[in-house]
Amino acid sequence: MLLLTPLRIRFAASVSLATIAIGCSMTPKSSGLEAPKIVAQPSSEQTSTSPGSADFSSKKNLTNPVKTHLACALWHQQEGRQLDARNSYNKVLEKDPKNTDALIGLARLDMELNRMSDAESRLLKAQKLSPKNPQVAAAFGQYYAAQKDWPHATECLQSAHTLAPYEKAYTFQLGVIQAMSGDSTSALISLTEAGGAADAHYNLAVILQDQGQIAGVEEHLKKALALKPQLPQADKLLAAVRQTRERNQKNVTQSASINNGVTNSNSEVTNVNYLVPSEVRRTE
Repeated sequence: MLLLTPLRIRFAASVSLATIAIGCSMTPKSSGLEAPKIVAQPSSEQTSTSPGSADFSSKKNLTNPVKTHLACALWHQQEGRQLDARNSYNKVLEKDPKNTDALIGLARLDMELNRMSDAESRLLKAQKLSPKNPQVAAAFGQYYAAQKDWPHATECLQSAHTLAPYEKAYTFQLGVIQAMSGDSTSALISLTEAGGAADAHYNLAVILQDQGQIAGVEEHLKKALALKPQLPQADKLLAAVRQTRERNQKNVTQSASINNGVTNSNSEVTNVNYLVPSEVRRTE
């Protein structure tokens, strides 16, 4: 099972947005915001080739500079080489100024650097070029998630899911955003559709843990293990959560003055990972 670092979104100010025509509206706001580390992946069309793969080394791709540079950009981005990725995306746009894959890729790089107005401009251009593109809708979902604007983020990812209902990456992303917004019921449905009930309960537990909702964490971990006993990630997280809870209860008993009985429910539970559905693996 492929692991993905859990999203940890930190927010500053909000960003300026306009309106797109793919089912998710955008409200103008001010700029200055750190981009989210979210589970947004390019679609299979973007990730069908990468350096070192058989497809990438085929004669067809080597003689197609746009596909070659795009594959290199994706590979650099996945390896964390942002500058190299940006250079490769720019080479794609030199050859094909209307390439939406490159525009979306650059927008994501811009968001990682807090260049939110630049990201907005690229996404709006991509949307104008391809108004029914689910990748654009998903990218705007990330954009709104960075603002903690869950209604608009959910709306955009629902649009992506509608436009590409069989693309598990969008279903998974939608479930994560729904969970982050507090809609655990809808999140569980989406995450189950993306990767099965056991993994859905585990992933929901990870998100609730990130939000400090320890009671919900234990509940969903127990359900995950009931459905899939051989789930070591769930076993490990459940043990850590219980250990922390017991330690906190002991501290409260020893000193009622500690935060008036309120303790940090997740102080010892860190570095927890999502379980990404196998169908989404190609996008990592």
